[in-house]
Amino acid sequence: MSVEHIEQALEIFRRYLRSEDLKITRQREILLRRIFEEEVHFSAEDLEDRVKGDGISKATIYRTLQLLCECELITEVALVENRRMYEHTYGHEPHDHIVCVDCHKVFEFDGSALARIEGEIAQSLGFAPVGHRLRLEATCEALRKTGKCNREAIKLI
Repeated sequence: MSVEHIEQALEIFRRYLRSEDLKITRQREILLRRIFEEEVHFSAEDLEDRVKGDGISKATIYRTLQLLCECELITEVALVENRRMYEHTYGHEPHDHIVCVDCHKVFEFDGSALARIEGEIAQSLGFAPVGHRLRLEATCEALRKTGKCNREAIKLI
């Protein structure tokens, strides 16, 4: 991600913190920069490894992840069983994920057609959709037929 894009995300975060009467700390800024430096899905533990030596506590990491979710710069995604994962939302088109139950790779796809259908369903039932999360689980045809999967998955750390 470009330096300019990171600075824009940082400014959004600063505005959000001010609106909530929260401090703009060096640790929070470091965490945001580390998150946006790489285009990967990550866990709190992954982030903790990336900021070792920066004097940032686990509590600060978890609280900052929550704040970044609240201001919609990142979102929590259900990619791996029993492990919270996060991804950037700022500067990215909405998408969904397919998780291969055979090789455990994760793939992103454009879910806009599904979002329209979900909107129609919600509306027909008297609801107004405010968001959606989809984790489609599937089996890998290539792995089943040839014994290996050569597909390029998204990067998880």
